[in-house]
Amino acid sequence: MFADHVRIFVAAGDGGDGSRSFRREAHVPRGGPDGGDGGGGGDVLLLAEPGMTTLGDFRRRRHIRARPGGRGAGRRAHGRNGADVVIPVPPGTVVRAAAEATGEPGGWLGELLVPGDRLVVARGGRGGRGNVHFATPTHRAPTHFEKGQPGEQRWIELELKLIADMGLVGAPNAGKSTLLAALTAARPEVAGYPFTTISPNLGVIEFDDERSAVIADVPGLIEGAHEGQGLGHAFLRHVERTRVLVAVVDGAADDPAGDWQVVADELRLHDPALLQRPMPMVVTKHDLPEVRHRWPQVRRRLAGAGQRPLAVSAHDGTGLAELRRALADALDEAERRAAEVAAEAPVRVHRFDPLDAGWQVVAEPTGLRVRGRRIESAAARTDFENPESRDRFQRTLERLGIDAELRRMGAAPGTLVRIGRTELEWGDDE
Repeated sequence: MFADHVRIFVAAGDGGDGSRSFRREAHVPRGGPDGGDGGGGGDVLLLAEPGMTTLGDFRRRRHIRARPGGRGAGRRAHGRNGADVVIPVPPGTVVRAAAEATGEPGGWLGELLVPGDRLVVARGGRGGRGNVHFATPTHRAPTHFEKGQPGEQRWIELELKLIADMGLVGAPNAGKSTLLAALTAARPEVAGYPFTTISPNLGVIEFDDERSAVIADVPGLIEGAHEGQGLGHAFLRHVERTRVLVAVVDGAADDPAGDWQVVADELRLHDPALLQRPMPMVVTKHDLPEVRHRWPQVRRRLAGAGQRPLAVSAHDGTGLAELRRALADALDEAERRAAEVAAEAPVRVHRFDPLDAGWQVVAEPTGLRVRGRRIESAAARTDFENPESRDRFQRTLERLGIDAELRRMGAAPGTLVRIGRTELEWGDDE
């Protein structure tokens, strides 16, 4: 089944804990700490796989997890890194972080356009350091070690936008699939009723021995498609990446020009820039006597709207040679415009995240929450069952000024303080 939009959960592997170990060998008194580091957790990444054209595999695979890193051990033995998970996706996949349950919008993560493109969507946690790293001249037997950092986990949305050079757009039953079959070697389903095409079809049109282009037949658009009406509304996204749009008008319709105006309005409401692309127009079914009879009138009405329509018939080949030349010219025009855009200097935007290095204390119904990547990472890597590790974390709170802010915000014995995934109970006994 064709699928072009899915929502999946990805979880990178947690980092392995460091080791609290001391060298114990005969004839080696006071061997000192020798705890090794934990291994890094595996990443979850996407890979654009050539030949894939659908996201249907993810309808049965919604949760994807990478393996955690191994624990450190004595004799400075490091834990093994967790294996990465590589997820194949079709070229043309757009990746966004899904909106959270809080209602906050998801963010754009990237897109994979060319086969071989890779995108990390969840990074594995860093392995914790063993106690060997915390020995000093005045503290030669530290029991403190770091726990592994939790791996990233999130819901992400994958949206497939087919990558085609040209897209056939028109009303249902306008003859797009028949035209695609006449121009290419594709064999889409063709029938004499609306909505025969319920998923995009792709074909390759050969202009000469050295030049070809991918052309897509997009399901028919009806009035209200941009708001979710009809079967083709979910496929409007597939015309966004086409460089050339081919307007396909049903010559046998009661009002061919009116039908095309509905389609043009839906394209404009979805994205006004679509109508600015090169767009040759064809009026189909010219093999029918009634269509040939009305052709001068239909041509005048479409020409009055700024179009230069071509009369074609996929059944007897009328106008197909002229259409091929028009498509080649339109593709040349699209390439010229793309070159002009590429020549413009790109603008790089840098955004400052105040919580990347800083912190913030906010009140919640059940207590207080400390936000900030640095302090959340420190909390996740602390073993609060270890008195030495707990004391080090408390000194970190004091050094950053978080301890004083928590007191100012009303922290008292028994107050619940959340830092990332860590929940602590405030106490003044130490």
